Amino acid sequence: MEQRATVKRYLQFAAVFVFAGILLSAFLIASGNSRGWGLLVLIGCISITSYFFIQRGKNGPA
Repeated sequence: MEQRATVKRYLQFAAVFVFAGILLSAFLIASGNSRGWGLLVLIGCISITSYFFIQRGKNGPA
């Protein structure tokens, strides 16, 4: 039970950084900086990879 609480805290912590990264990316894109798109793609890739990693952990080892 304690492990689930720890994982939940880590996910909330990561969600704050994802949200901040998306806001920063939107600001960069709006100000005409093309690197904002790169940041947005990077955040997306990390989020998708993390999602699949978590789903794999829920279903047990392969």
